[in-house]
Amino acid sequence: MRAPPLAAWACVALMLLAAGCTVAPLRPPADNPREAWNRRMQAMKAVDEWALRGKLAVKTNKRGDTVNMYWRRDQGDHNINLYGPMGAGRVVLILDEQGAVLKDGKDKTYYDDSAEDLLYRVVGWRVPFEPMQHWVLGVAAPDSRYEAKLDDWGRLAVLTQNGWKIRFLDYRYHDGQDMPRKMVMNTLPGSEPIVGGEVGENDTIQVKAVIRRWDWPQN
Repeated sequence: MRAPPLAAWACVALMLLAAGCTVAPLRPPADNPREAWNRRMQAMKAVDEWALRGKLAVKTNKRGDTVNMYWRRDQGDHNINLYGPMGAGRVVLILDEQGAVLKDGKDKTYYDDSAEDLLYRVVGWRVPFEPMQHWVLGVAAPDSRYEAKLDDWGRLAVLTQNGWKIRFLDYRYHDGQDMPRKMVMNTLPGSEPIVGGEVGENDTIQVKAVIRRWDWPQN
């Protein structure tokens, strides 16, 4: 005998609970998305300690790699661990007010003023870590012009800034905020060099970030 619909849904709900799954509560769109965005910008200014875990994928017309990522920020200090291919195994990137330091899988150490330039020089990847520290919070980088398209909840849907176009494909609720879970970043034509020369009319760099876990400091 087929189970009645309500009983079937009850079974599904019990299975999800047993598996540890949770469903984010639905909420109506913001009355004023722009005001919601402004509130988010103000709230995120105070967030300077966090850690995230996820995956990072970089693709150009000539190559592509995917790595696991652990990124910890402590105010102005950043420690970014990348595990995977890239021809260098594990890469540790340290960024602070003094500049950037990279340690590769062979225990060699490299220095540069810019984390983005350093990773590009050593590994051949172009990843905009400096502004990305703000983008992963779902806000624009300060002191730089940008264009933003918001969704109905006042969250970033598309951001154009610093030669990149960032699409925010998914959010996950964490500690009172909708935090980006999936982002796709593409260079604007002619804006960034890649391995082997300047970006041509049809050349692009694509960086995908999937954030699986956020950690805030305990108050």
